[in-house]
Amino acid sequence: MKTGIASEKQDGILFIDQSKSRSPRRRFRSSVMQRLSALKIGETHLVDASFFQTPISMLMATWNHRLSPRTFIRTDLGDDFYEITRRADRKSGRCNTSGEGQSELATFLQRIRDFLQRYIVFPADAATALALWVAHCWAIDAFDFTPYLHILSPEKRCGKSRLIDCLTLLVPRPWLVISPTAAALFRQIEADEPTLFIDEVDAVFENGKIASNQALRAVLNGGYERGRTVPRCVGQTSLQNRNVFCAKLLAGIGKLPETVADRCIPIRLVRRKPEESVEPFRKRDAEMIATPIQEKLSAWAKAEQVINELRSARPQIPRELGDRQGDICEPLFAIAEMASGDWPQHAQRALRALFSAQSEDQSVGVKLLAAIRDVFDESGDDRLPSEKLLKKLIARETDEPWAEWWERPIASGNTRGPAAKLARLLQKFDIEPRVIRLRNGSTPRGYLRQDFEDPWARYCPSEPAPDATTQHLRGAIPQ
Repeated sequence: MKTGIASEKQDGILFIDQSKSRSPRRRFRSSVMQRLSALKIGETHLVDASFFQTPISMLMATWNHRLSPRTFIRTDLGDDFYEITRRADRKSGRCNTSGEGQSELATFLQRIRDFLQRYIVFPADAATALALWVAHCWAIDAFDFTPYLHILSPEKRCGKSRLIDCLTLLVPRPWLVISPTAAALFRQIEADEPTLFIDEVDAVFENGKIASNQALRAVLNGGYERGRTVPRCVGQTSLQNRNVFCAKLLAGIGKLPETVADRCIPIRLVRRKPEESVEPFRKRDAEMIATPIQEKLSAWAKAEQVINELRSARPQIPRELGDRQGDICEPLFAIAEMASGDWPQHAQRALRALFSAQSEDQSVGVKLLAAIRDVFDESGDDRLPSEKLLKKLIARETDEPWAEWWERPIASGNTRGPAAKLARLLQKFDIEPRVIRLRNGSTPRGYLRQDFEDPWARYCPSEPAPDATTQHLRGAIPQ
């Protein structure tokens, strides 16, 4: 049946010509509005210019459609035709160009999360952080910092390799290596700016004194911040500063060196229970699911408005995170805020939880400070002899190493060796044993509580407090 509207497609564009319409003007306009409302974002139609003799805002109000007048861009092409392009609909949360990316970004992130949880069992917090990290890999040109991912597990068969398989299908230019040299990383990073996956990284740092491992550690220590370089001699007289900045994932069993771990978001995997089921991973099938996500992310990251908006973003960063943690997580918080909806809250909760779990892996020195604070609190004293402090540490029913280190020599009456090791551990915090006077008049060597107050506040505060040097990044207003 004829509708009274002549239309045809040429090169994918629908031409609508009112001059060939036999319908009344109102019916014609309603039909055209129906056609325009069916446009997908970015699609273009051409319509007769007389269609817009009535303002489009009035047409929208008359037609009572949910789309706002700003949903369409009108471009005058001459010869009595306008080009009409579908763009933002702010009422439904869909936007064009950068706005389109913002609204669809939440969908992309959810699809990444669903894709990963299809094949791997892990907490929702880890899935959220991984989805944001994948998006940041595509938009890394907007950021000055990049968070490394540290995929760790207590044992084999916890899904580490499967997670790597999945992530390599989602990120740009994945490069999976095992035991790379620093020279190889220099060349590949400068040539291709890959998303670097280093598997079995625990084996690389098993013997940290090997020169090649020290060189690799230098790459990782500097490669989280844009502009940091590693200098290398070329020939006899030439010096080159090698770029080492790119997105990186480190996977292995066990711990990383503290300086490298400080640049990482920890993702802890555990072995799947028998009753927990996931889909079998077949790479060809997984590629079919991942490729559309990758293509969407690529198109999103190519939009100049997206990069500019992310570059100028100043997202809220939880005060619980330290300075370095705040720096490396800023890209993920910026992306979460661009995605809007629940994603900013999801991001903050997820990263707080992941870093909170990491506190159990803090350095021995910080663990010792916290344990000594507990000992002082329990005793109520303002000073403790070294021998008494050591015995109190040994008696703690925790998984801390003090009993393993010192119980046997203390039991045999040898306090000199344990006391010397305790002093060495505390020396880096500017805490030294001194001669103290006890209530009974004796003067053994020991420690005063007041000497610990400043290190406790700096390294293991009871309650998180904002750092004065980074208050502006956390939305705080200096008083």
